[in-house]
Amino acid sequence: MANTHEMTVPVTRPTAARQPHPSGRRLTAHLASVADDLTALWQRLEDDPAVAFHQGRAWVEAWREATGANLCLVTLEQDGAAVAMLPLEIKRSCGLSIARFAGTAFSNENTGLLDSVRLADLAPVTADELALTLSQAGLGADVVLFDKLTPATAADAPYSALPKVFHQNPSFQLPLFADFSAVLAQINGKRRRKKMRVSERRLEAMGGYRHLIGEDDALALRLLETFFRQKALRFAAQGLPDVFADPAVRTFLRILATDRDANGRAALELHGLELAGGDHEGEIIAVSGLTLKHGHVTCQFGSINDVIAADVSAGELLFYRMIERAALAGHKLFDFGVGDQSYKRSWCPQRTELVDCYVPLNLKGRLAAPLIAGMIRLKRVIKTSPGLHRLATWLRGLPVRRQKAAAEPD
Repeated sequence: MANTHEMTVPVTRPTAARQPHPSGRRLTAHLASVADDLTALWQRLEDDPAVAFHQGRAWVEAWREATGANLCLVTLEQDGAAVAMLPLEIKRSCGLSIARFAGTAFSNENTGLLDSVRLADLAPVTADELALTLSQAGLGADVVLFDKLTPATAADAPYSALPKVFHQNPSFQLPLFADFSAVLAQINGKRRRKKMRVSERRLEAMGGYRHLIGEDDALALRLLETFFRQKALRFAAQGLPDVFADPAVRTFLRILATDRDANGRAALELHGLELAGGDHEGEIIAVSGLTLKHGHVTCQFGSINDVIAADVSAGELLFYRMIERAALAGHKLFDFGVGDQSYKRSWCPQRTELVDCYVPLNLKGRLAAPLIAGMIRLKRVIKTSPGLHRLATWLRGLPVRRQKAAAEPD
């Protein structure tokens, strides 16, 4: 297993006294619900390499179209010049209206759409000032939660003065180089190559395999539907609810898988391993979905067939081939996304502790904010305690087990 290095930031508190902007440096906010009104601005901000894929138009508009989310596009301006845009959705939970990044339940990192040049010149923005700005603009939420920010993003405007807690899950990354041997050298390349050769020999004995890439819609959707089936079986075997079972979530991913740019590249690129011969020829035994932005490749999800070719480590072999392809293409980082799992630790020499920031907009939000922060901290404690995590997993699967028991004949 590779050694991992934590990237951490101190947990900060909001500035107690409000520091007004110097004359002529006033921050304002404007709200819109139609993306077409902001096309040029969105495109300009999205082109910044530091902006996460999950705030791009492809992701946000697919989420809105599939789920009917209450989308609110917040533009922050300084003296009439846009410095940031925040694509938010507002949901009610336990009587509280919470604004979060659109589709954040399935994202791996958020940044917002930020103009880094103009923000560098922005006078300090206190938590109270940002709250007042958003409230005056008419954002209909009690509290705004900016989750899954990297420490670097959370340290800059407009988030720097907001109260912060560490997100319950870290994310994991593998730096890429043009020399693939240098990539593997970070994670015990000799052992990794040996494992790959063992997998390939076992697959050759079964008739060989093909690395599929969803370069047309038909193949992309075939791979995606295979993922849905494999993941459903996996969750059922673990006694857990299937987070991809919601028809709206499936529609969201189908839109991303078939949303192609001028070069024919899909917003969500599907990869798979298919058996090329033998009794199970044509069977797809592993699937992954990748997104790409400015050399940053992110694995959004993955699945394997637990029955056919169960001993070939199909998921590991697919990762090997995808990472090799990404490195040779000149990409800079392969991101395994949020969640602490052993296979991510084995691939990644880098671990990033993500940060959640929040800003209450009214009295209800101020009363609820400590509870929200406390819940995030509690989730982190559970995630980092093996015993508590096992208990939480068992409790999470209890409704599924009860439903299964009720469906079984007496």
